[in-house]
Amino acid sequence: MLKLEERRASIQPIKPKLKINVLDDTDIKKIDEATLSILEEVGIIFPSTKALKIFADARANVDFDKKLVKIPSHLVTHYLEKAPKRFIFAGRRPELDNRIGENNGTYFHFNGTTAYIADSETGERRRATKNDVVNMTRVADYLPMASAVWPSPGSIDKGETAPIHALEACFNNTEKHIQTESILDKISADYTIEMASVIAGGRDKLKERPICSLLLCTIAPLAQDRAGIESALTFAEAGLPIGFQAMPTFGLTTPPYQAAALATGLAEVLSCCILTQIAYPGTPNFISIVPGVIDPRSGDYHYGTPCTQVANAAAVQLAHYKGLPIQSGCTFGGSAYRLDSWQVGLENVYLQLLAVMAGADMAMGPSGLIETGRLMHRERVMFDRELFQAIDTISNGIEVNDTTLAFDMIREIGPRGSFLGQRRTAEELRKLWQMSILFEKSKVAGEKYKNPVEVAREAIDWILQNHQPAPLAEHVKQELREIVAAADQDKNLKTEIRGQ
Repeated sequence: MLKLEERRASIQPIKPKLKINVLDDTDIKKIDEATLSILEEVGIIFPSTKALKIFADARANVDFDKKLVKIPSHLVTHYLEKAPKRFIFAGRRPELDNRIGENNGTYFHFNGTTAYIADSETGERRRATKNDVVNMTRVADYLPMASAVWPSPGSIDKGETAPIHALEACFNNTEKHIQTESILDKISADYTIEMASVIAGGRDKLKERPICSLLLCTIAPLAQDRAGIESALTFAEAGLPIGFQAMPTFGLTTPPYQAAALATGLAEVLSCCILTQIAYPGTPNFISIVPGVIDPRSGDYHYGTPCTQVANAAAVQLAHYKGLPIQSGCTFGGSAYRLDSWQVGLENVYLQLLAVMAGADMAMGPSGLIETGRLMHRERVMFDRELFQAIDTISNGIEVNDTTLAFDMIREIGPRGSFLGQRRTAEELRKLWQMSILFEKSKVAGEKYKNPVEVAREAIDWILQNHQPAPLAEHVKQELREIVAAADQDKNLKTEIRGQ
């Protein structure tokens, strides 16, 4: 099987040498001007009385009846200046910190929140359980390419409090930073922050070293979710990092142009950042814009097509122009509906490769997801690892110096010679040829290589059998259990969730 070694949790961002710009300076300024016009003249729906009052106090133009906020350009500039340019996504150990905004390359986050998983034994689709979260979090803890971890898949067996159970499973099974996309109300946010505070050693220490963060999706076009926004304000009050993600869809929730989609998506996420900076100046904010497109023949949604991939890279430039870090891409999952389809390969390299080369601070992936994020195949995580290696190699370019030109070797061997027997070849060739699930030799007659899905399954099984994440102290585990049990009994929480 694929050779794996026992190791402590570590992280490995990609630091590209090759860089690209999709937009020129004029393009960026035009999209920014359109964004500011949208914010000032069209406005954003905020169906939260608390948010509306915050905007009104800052002298934005607020229509309380329509729940519409129009933000003058000078307020946009003023409040975005309060957002920090650098901050950390803390792990339980400093070596696991994601140092955002410090030109450390692109941190990849093990992401996705899905209700379904392909059973590892039968391959059949079934509902995801809390035990699945435990297992996939342990896999993410082992793999260096995962710099932060989402609760993926979801703890569907735990009902209405599934997001809180999923976070407990993550806190217990990784030392890495944890990010949630599923805490979408204030009460759940309070329970999440209480759990994180127990692990960090108090709220002040949690603010100093935030071991969890929130990513909140906007509602396209140009609207927000009440409960989600109030969850974000709760995280902001605690001093935790908060990201806002727009998912504009060409021709459906935006005009059928990439530039228009970027402008509307940017307006959505900036409005949220401005809200948090008004309420709690200095809140660590980041943004994400994930364009999508619909198949005009069927209405099917896709985010891995070439037109969305290049727009995704352009969003990196726009975020940095506004002085904000960005979490790029969507996932390695793509829109494929089969694990072994050509579409998986087509969609999944270039989306993240372009994001890395554009300078994204963070990127979504690996995930193990297909079906536009609706189904998890745990074996796909190992294929995502292959993609990660490819992106790292491609974006690193070619090193040219006296050693790599190797004229001394060429002169020594000369015409019609072979370099295979050279010591340097033995040492360096291993660096060029990376281990892969695609090229494991088969012992079956007539087969050159083993089925990569089988190799991936063996690798995942090995990780689950051999890798033990560093445990929390027993009294901390007990406190987490008590917090989750309280959430399970909280009638107000369940009422809030049902009302969303």
